[in-house]
Amino acid sequence: MKKIITLLILCLLLIGTSSAQKTLTGRVYENFGGKEELAVGVNISFNNAQNRMVEGTVSNSNGEYSLRVPLGGGPYTVVFSYIGMKTQSIPYNGQSSLNVVLEEDAKALDEVVVAAKQEQKNEMGITLREQTAATERIQLSEIIEFTPVTSVEEALQGRLAGVDILTGGDPGARNSIRIRGTATLNTSADPLIVINGVPYSTDIDDSFNFATASNEDYAAMLNLSPYDIESIEVLKDAASTAIYGTSGASGVLLITTKTGSKGKPRFTLSSKFTAKFEPESIPMLNGKEYVAFIEDAIWNTANAKGVSTSAALLELLYDTPEINFNKEWRYFNEYNTNTDWLAAVVQNAYTTDNNFSMSGGGEKATYRFSLSYADEDGTTIGTNMNRFSSTLNIGYRFNDKLRVETDFSYAETDKKANWTDNVRSEAMLKMPNKSPYWIDDITLTPTDRYFNRQNAEEFQGAFTGSKNFHPIAMANESFNNSLQQEEKMNFRLNYDILPGLIYTGYVSMKFKTIKNRAFLPQSATGVTMDNTYANRSSDAYSDNLALQTENKLIFRRNWNGIHNIVATALWRTSDSQSSNYSNTIYGVASKHASDPSTNGAIVERGSGDSQVRSISGIGGINYTFLNRYILSGTVNYEGKSSLGKANRWGLFPSLGLAWHIKEENFLQNADWLNSMKLRCSYGQSGAAPSGTAPYMGTYSALGDGYRDNPSIVPVSVQLNKLKWQTASEYDAGFDAGFLDQRLTATFDIYYKYITDLLQRRIAIPTTSGYNSQGNSIAYYNSGEMSNTGWEFRIDYTVVQNDDWRITLNYNIARNINRIEKLPENLPESSYSLRNGTYAQRIIVGAPVGSFFGYRYLGVYDTTLETYARDARGAVMTDLDGKPIVMKNGTYTCFPGDAKYQDINHDGVINQSDIVYIGNANPVVTGGGGFTAKFKQLTLTGFLHYRLGQKIVNQARMNSEAMYGTDNQSLSVLRRWRSPGDDTDIPRALWQYGYNYLGSDRFVEDCSFLRLKTISFSYGLPKNFCRKIKVNTINAFVTAYDLLTWTNYTGQDPEVTLPSRVTDIAMDRAQTPPSKRISGGLIINF
Repeated sequence: MKKIITLLILCLLLIGTSSAQKTLTGRVYENFGGKEELAVGVNISFNNAQNRMVEGTVSNSNGEYSLRVPLGGGPYTVVFSYIGMKTQSIPYNGQSSLNVVLEEDAKALDEVVVAAKQEQKNEMGITLREQTAATERIQLSEIIEFTPVTSVEEALQGRLAGVDILTGGDPGARNSIRIRGTATLNTSADPLIVINGVPYSTDIDDSFNFATASNEDYAAMLNLSPYDIESIEVLKDAASTAIYGTSGASGVLLITTKTGSKGKPRFTLSSKFTAKFEPESIPMLNGKEYVAFIEDAIWNTANAKGVSTSAALLELLYDTPEINFNKEWRYFNEYNTNTDWLAAVVQNAYTTDNNFSMSGGGEKATYRFSLSYADEDGTTIGTNMNRFSSTLNIGYRFNDKLRVETDFSYAETDKKANWTDNVRSEAMLKMPNKSPYWIDDITLTPTDRYFNRQNAEEFQGAFTGSKNFHPIAMANESFNNSLQQEEKMNFRLNYDILPGLIYTGYVSMKFKTIKNRAFLPQSATGVTMDNTYANRSSDAYSDNLALQTENKLIFRRNWNGIHNIVATALWRTSDSQSSNYSNTIYGVASKHASDPSTNGAIVERGSGDSQVRSISGIGGINYTFLNRYILSGTVNYEGKSSLGKANRWGLFPSLGLAWHIKEENFLQNADWLNSMKLRCSYGQSGAAPSGTAPYMGTYSALGDGYRDNPSIVPVSVQLNKLKWQTASEYDAGFDAGFLDQRLTATFDIYYKYITDLLQRRIAIPTTSGYNSQGNSIAYYNSGEMSNTGWEFRIDYTVVQNDDWRITLNYNIARNINRIEKLPENLPESSYSLRNGTYAQRIIVGAPVGSFFGYRYLGVYDTTLETYARDARGAVMTDLDGKPIVMKNGTYTCFPGDAKYQDINHDGVINQSDIVYIGNANPVVTGGGGFTAKFKQLTLTGFLHYRLGQKIVNQARMNSEAMYGTDNQSLSVLRRWRSPGDDTDIPRALWQYGYNYLGSDRFVEDCSFLRLKTISFSYGLPKNFCRKIKVNTINAFVTAYDLLTWTNYTGQDPEVTLPSRVTDIAMDRAQTPPSKRISGGLIINF
C-alpha cells in the first residue's frame, strides 16, 4: 500500500511539473517583394549565454511554431534562422507569444565571406600580414574548372615560382616535384603533401619494391581529384615549413579542399571530354633503308679489320637471310615488308571526367558531398587510368565555443600499363623489314597471328628480359595493372577555452592498399615454355595504415593595437604500419589464368612488414609591435623511430623578421604604394632515414652449424652514429602592392646549406666479415651541399569594371645547386670506356645531376685528320718519325670515325679526356598567363617554360649509334660514306669501334616555351538559366600543350627526372605529353 501511495505522489509531481513548464508560440513571416508571406521550415531555438541551442523546433506549413521554454539556466535568447534570410535574435523575457518577419540576407552573407578572407590564418594561427616566411598561394579551383587535367601536379606546372614540376605522359605516371632544387643525394627530394592540415603519410618500408611495380609510381596526390581542391599554398623556406617538422624539409604543399558553407543547397555538375593526340615521332628508316644501312655497317667493319681476316663478317653479310633477298627462305615474306612499329603501338586517346557535388548549411551545420569519376586512356596502347573518388565534409557548431569538423574520403584508382615501359623504345629500334604478323603464303597479306620469331638464331636475337620482344604483342597482350584503394577519415575539434585561447586537435586515419598484377605473354617474347619468362605472372599486394594525431593550443592577445602576440604550442604523433608480399611464377596457361595459385613454377617470392613512428613537439611565438614590426620564432623537437637512441631526437629552430615599411610616416603619402613588407628568416630542418629501424644490426641463421650447435652470421651493420641530415636556410624578400593593389609583386632570395647528407647502400669491404648480402650499410652521413636562388612573381589587374576584367601574371625562378664537400666514403669512379655510357661522378663545385663525358668534334674526314696533335696543333710522330694515329681506346681511328677532343694530347681517347659537359638542372623556370573576361565571355591562356636544362637524348643516341641490329633514324642517311662528305654523323660500323661514346654529341639543350593552356568559356545568359531553373551554365573549349617552341631534337623536351637524384637524366623515348583538346559543361543549380 505504501508503494502505491508513493507512486501516486510521484505521478502528481511529474504532472505538476509538466503543467508548470511554459511554451512559446507564434508565427513566422518572410518579406517577399514588400509583401509578408508565411515562412515554412524556419529554425526556432532557445540559445543560452554560450549561444548553444537548448530547445528547438521548426515552423509548420502555416508558419506556426510551438517551443517549450527551458527550466532554469537562463538568460535565454530566441533565435529565428533560415537559409538566405537574416537571423533574428530576441531576448526572452517571459513572453508566451512571439511573431517575427524575416528579411533577405544576401548582403550580410557577402560581408561575412569578405571578412573571412581577410582574417585567414595558417596552422600557427598567424594571418598573412603577420607572416615572416616565404609562401605562395593560388586558387586552384579557378584553374581546374576549364583545364583537361586529371592530376594536381599537371595543373600546378609553371604556376608557382620555385616549384619545378615534370609530368609523365602515361596515365598515372610518376611526376617529379622539386621546391627550390634538390637538397639531398639519396633520400626523397619530393615535398611533403598536407591535405586540410593533415600531413599525407608516405612512410614505407625500404623493402617494398615489387618486381614489376615500384611505390614511386604512386604519387601522393594521385588519389585526389583536382576538382575537390579549393586552393594550394607552397611553403618554401625552413621558417615556413617548421610547423610540419622534418617531414617538410624539401618544402610543403598545403592543399585545402572545398567545404560546405551557409546557404541553400547548391549542386554542381561538370562534365569534360578530352581528345589526346600523339606528338610527331622521330622518323625512322624503312625496310630497304635499314637493310642498306646494315650491309654498309658490316662492309665498313670488314674493311677496317681487313677483308682477309673477316670471314665471319662476310658470311654475315652474304648468308644472313633476314637482310638478303632469298625467295626460297621459309620466312622470306615476313622479312620483306615495311613496318612502322611505333605507329602500331601508339594511338589517339580520349579522357572523360565527370564530377558532381552538393553543399550547403545553416546556422549550426555545413556540409559538402562530392563524387568524381575520370577515365583516361593513354597514347600508348594498353595504358589507362580510371579513378573514382568521393568526399564528405561535415562541420557542426555546437555553440560559440565548440566546433567540430569531419572529413571522409574514398578513392579507387585502377592503373593499367604494359608489362614493361620500354614498349616505345623497342618499337623504334625494331627491324622495319620484319612483319608483326605471319604472312599468308597464298594471298601474301598479314594474318591475325603474331610473328614472334625472336630466338638466338634471329638477326636481332632472343629476348633478354628487357629487350628484343614483340612490341605490338607486348602492348596488346601484356599488362602491369595496379588497383589502389584509399580511405581517409579526419576528425577535428576546435574549442575556445577562454577569450583568445583556442584548442584545436585532430585524429586522422588513412588506410591504403595496392594490388598489383602483371603478366608477360610468351607471344611477346618468343621464348620456349621452359624459360622463366614464358607466360610469367606476378602478384603483389601492400597495405598501409597511418594514424596521426595533433593537439594544439593557440593564444592570441592584442593590447590597444600596440602589442599583438600569437603563441602556439602543439604535439603531433604519427604511426605508419605497412605490410607487403610479392610472388612471381612462370609457365601459366594464359593471361586469364595467371593467378599465383595456378600450377606455375615459382621464380621468386617475398614479404615484409614495417612500422615507422615519429613524435614532435613544436612551439612558436609571433609578436607584432605597432602593427608594423614583426618577430616570429619556432622550435621543433622531433624524434623518429628510424634513428638510434643516441641521435633519435633533433632540435630545429627558426626565426623570422618582417617590417611593414608602408606604415612608416615617410611613406604615408606615397599613394602609388599600397603595401610593402620586407622580411627575412632563418631556419633549420632535418631529414631522417626511411624504413623501419635501418640502424639496427641484424643476423640470420647459417645453414650448417658446428656439429650440433646452431650458428648465425651478421647480415647488416649496427649504425649507432646514424643521425639527422640537417639543412640551414636563409631567406630574404618583399611583398608589395601598387595601384590600389591592382599590381602585386613578390621577390625572394635564399641560401640553403645541407650537412650530414644521408647516403644509401654504401659499400663496405668483404674483410669486414659480412656476407655478400651485407656488403653495404643502409645509410651513412657524409658530404655537404648548397642551393642558392631567387624567385619573382607579379600579378597585374589591367582592367576591372562591370563588363571587363583583364589580368596578367608572370613568375620566374633560378636555383643553383652545388656540391660543397664530397662524402668521405664516396667510391672512385668505376667508369670504363664503353659506347653509350657516361661517367657518373660527384665533384665539389658541380651540381647534382651533372654529366661527364667527352667533347665531340665531329667526324674524321681524311687520313690527315686522324693524326694526333699536340697542344700547339702540330702533328705528333713516333720514334721513327711516322705520324701517330688517334685511338679511341684501343681502336685505331679511320676516316669516317667519331672525333673526340684529346684533352691531354696523348693521342688516346680514354677516361683522362672526360670533362664536365652540363647538368640536368634548368637555369630558370617559370610561367605566365592572362585572363580576359568580357561579360559572359572568358579567354584564358598560360605559358610554361624551362630554360638552360640539359638532357642526355638516349633515344637519339640509340637511333644514331649504327653499331648493331637496331633500326636507326632517318638522320643516319647523312652518315659519312667517303671523304668530302659534309656531315657530323660517323660511318656505320658493325659492333666495332667507339663512334657513340658518352659525349656532348647527345647532351642537348631541352629548353622550351610551351603554350600550356588556351581556353575559351561562355556563360549562358541568366534569363535562359532561370527559365530552365538553374543558376549558371558554362560551356568551354580548352587546348592543352598545343604549341611548343624548342630546339630539342627528341619527341618532347619535357623529360622526367630519374627517381634517384644521382642518376643521369636521360630521354629514353618514354611516352611524351600529348596534345589535348577538351570541351565540357559546368552547371550550377
